[in-house]
Amino acid sequence: MKFLIGLSFLLMFFNTAWAEQSERFFSAQYENDLITPNNRDRYYTNGVQFSLLIKEDAPKPLAFISKLTPFYEEGEELNLVKYTLGQKMFTPDDISDPNLQLNDRPYAGYLYFGASVLSQIYHSDSFTYGNQFEVTLGVVGPAAFGEQIQTGVHKMIGSPLPQGWDNQLKNEPALGLNYTRFWRYIKPTVFGMEFGYNPQVSATIGNVYTHASTGLMLRLGSNLRRDMAPPNIRPAFQGVTYFKQSKQWDWYGFIGTEGRVVLRDIFLDGNTFVDSHSVEKENFIGDMQYGFVILFGDVRFSISNMIRTREFKKQVNPTQYGSMNLSYRY
Repeated sequence: MKFLIGLSFLLMFFNTAWAEQSERFFSAQYENDLITPNNRDRYYTNGVQFSLLIKEDAPKPLAFISKLTPFYEEGEELNLVKYTLGQKMFTPDDISDPNLQLNDRPYAGYLYFGASVLSQIYHSDSFTYGNQFEVTLGVVGPAAFGEQIQTGVHKMIGSPLPQGWDNQLKNEPALGLNYTRFWRYIKPTVFGMEFGYNPQVSATIGNVYTHASTGLMLRLGSNLRRDMAPPNIRPAFQGVTYFKQSKQWDWYGFIGTEGRVVLRDIFLDGNTFVDSHSVEKENFIGDMQYGFVILFGDVRFSISNMIRTREFKKQVNPTQYGSMNLSYRY
């Protein structure tokens, strides 16, 4: 695991050095059920992700892998490379119970590093489309440090300590491949505002997630051409870290939906190669997300709320969490 963390930062460092004349974008994503109306630690309880996006052609190994994907297309105008480091945590509804809760989702931590290539295949004032291919490596289990981080944060803020991490999923290496195709349509409206709609299709295969999804995001605001959509931690509607610089303030509100057909979710199905806690998952999942984005100069900030339908058969309430993203262009 130390090797995984070191490798990710090493790749980010060298690519930053090689791309000194290129545009670069740093993104910090925070997702937590703390920033929701119910303010409860349960289900998908915390996610943190840091990304470095560079405007350049992909390194040869990553370009070679992406070309093996039948649907991936390189763009003539805009090609980007992104490196991502993140962690996710999952808990059952009652974190005060130290016993194994057979009918609730398992405790689990997930630490991962991702490398992806993105391209804008076609662009005009009113229509844009592109695609993304991503390779993700990581680990699920105690080596992902979910227990230590959640316990440490709860001690600092004076929240009840989670008692059931002894029942978490076992250590397992993680590998995932994802392909996403996205479109952006923009139409002028009244008072100088614009209306946009962004369809998207995506497929992921791996021992952590295997699913196919389709979604649509609606946006209303000013100068929607500055970006595609706000970023999210997968699985969710995928935005793009890239955005255009401007000296004026721009904004938009958005609402989006995504539906997924889920064949595998390790955080519900349990470990792949050894016995572990598991629950019977739902195969069809729906998301609804709504929020607000502000852009000025080299900075973009977004805040949103996510409501997700029940992910396993005996889940009592829908999954809810809040999301914040800060992206900086330099």
